[in-house]
Amino acid sequence: MATPDTILFAVRGSSASAGLPPKNISDSFYDRSTIVGLLNNVSKIAFNPDGKLFAVRGAELYRGSMPSNADQDWFSTAKRVGKTNWDSLKLIIFDPQGVLYAATKDGEFYKGPAPSNENVSWLYGEATKVGTSGWRVLSHFMTVSPDGALWCVDSSNGNIYKGPIPTKDDTSCYLDRAEKLGYSYNMYPLMSFTIDKTMLSIVSCEFLPELGKITSQNTEVVQTQIYVNRSSSPLKHTFTFSKTLIEISAFSQDHGFTLAVGAELKFKGGVPFIAETEAKISVNLSTTHNWNFKEENRTQTTFSSSTGVEVPAGCAIRMIASVTKGEMEMPYRMVIRTLFGFKTTIPGIWRGVNHYNLMVTQEDYKP
Repeated sequence: MATPDTILFAVRGSSASAGLPPKNISDSFYDRSTIVGLLNNVSKIAFNPDGKLFAVRGAELYRGSMPSNADQDWFSTAKRVGKTNWDSLKLIIFDPQGVLYAATKDGEFYKGPAPSNENVSWLYGEATKVGTSGWRVLSHFMTVSPDGALWCVDSSNGNIYKGPIPTKDDTSCYLDRAEKLGYSYNMYPLMSFTIDKTMLSIVSCEFLPELGKITSQNTEVVQTQIYVNRSSSPLKHTFTFSKTLIEISAFSQDHGFTLAVGAELKFKGGVPFIAETEAKISVNLSTTHNWNFKEENRTQTTFSSSTGVEVPAGCAIRMIASVTKGEMEMPYRMVIRTLFGFKTTIPGIWRGVNHYNLMVTQEDYKP
């Protein structure tokens, strides 16, 4: 049932482990898995198709990203999305469309939308009964594989089955249509399949300037100087300056991945800028920057000029140096490596500023 980024998540005691699913009978998940967090007093777990973990503690249901800190209790950062009745369930699972299924301790089977409001009863206000009896014994482990099949483990003997998901109109028993695929799977207290949504490192990043846009352009004064001539003859001066401006940028964080604890997530790449002559976004590949994906980035641009100034007798002149400040939005395409070694590509938006088009002007000044 594994897909290229599928991982197995298991809880033993309070320790949560994750790793690649076993490929054969001699492939030990226990030996290869990594402890990724703590789930104290958890009784049920399930992952939705987006990789979000739902877990029951007492009568309450919580939702959050897969844990990635071996020393942190997951419940301390998760969001509560249900306050009552979740202790009456024997098991919860999601299908590939994100529909939640639950087996009660009385042997009934329900389906409904994923809970999002802790004040709404899922079991009595949102769910629909699709099975009336016999589900308690099959609920030691249930999951829906990517092909839409329902997997179950019989808690009494550990037999594992694969079969079609029942519907409200089904008249036959699930076991009559299911296929037995193994035994002794009741040795694992809690199990669930999910996708590896923890970002460990950046393999490469490509800016896409041809798809970028300049969202604003404003004039920013960087230096002024006033020259006053109270004499009866012209005076000559030199308006000289050097100014370094800080340009701040950041990468969007709506990629749906959890950042692994301690992950650097840095890469070296070119610097986006606005070409003065065409007023369009380009990337300077001859100058590289060590980009930080998690935090704000700061680059520097220095402007300098030396301009001769002649002030007529009895007059005053103000010299003004200004630049154009352009704000940009530009898509990027990033190849990342996940916690368990998968490579995947994520899109996003880089937002930053660039200063360009230095102009030195003068105007009459009245002291």
